[in-house]
Amino acid sequence: MSRTLLEAPIPVQLSTDGLKRRILEQLNEEAVIGLDSLVQMLPEYTWNQIFYAVDQLARAGRIVLRRHGYDYTLFSTAYPT
Repeated sequence: MSRTLLEAPIPVQLSTDGLKRRILEQLNEEAVIGLDSLVQMLPEYTWNQIFYAVDQLARAGRIVLRRHGYDYTLFSTAYPT
């Protein structure tokens, strides 16, 4: 079966491990990042992908995640919270 020009391209699945690594790299540089700012820094990922990776990192104790009202803030574990 051949593909026609009108078919949508198959989306590339970006690695969760690669995303986690990028998040940790950003936190090493900045120590504190708002979730909305992080989403803007990583436009190739969806909000859901980023939040899922952030949640996994927080549950594993690799970052600290705090909620302030409707805003989430990520902290490096080296940052005194």
